[in-house]
Amino acid sequence: MQSSPLHYVTCVPDCDYEVEGRDEGSLVDTMATHMWEEHRLPVDPLDLREMIRPTHRISHRETNASSSAESHVSSRS
Repeated sequence: MQSSPLHYVTCVPDCDYEVEGRDEGSLVDTMATHMWEEHRLPVDPLDLREMIRPTHRISHRETNASSSAESHVSSRS
């Protein structure tokens, strides 16, 4: 059985905070909490859901891609 794809959501442009995970609900909750606690910005969960994007990271556990192919994938901090 294959797990759901990995996604991420980033904070406001001046903030480097990023949340990554497979559960969109958790991403929304975590980012909404961060945005309120760190920036005092209330945000609509529906707006956050629209900001969620799929990651382009390749996981060794989820693929049999060659190491040469993986070397061409940039990683997120």
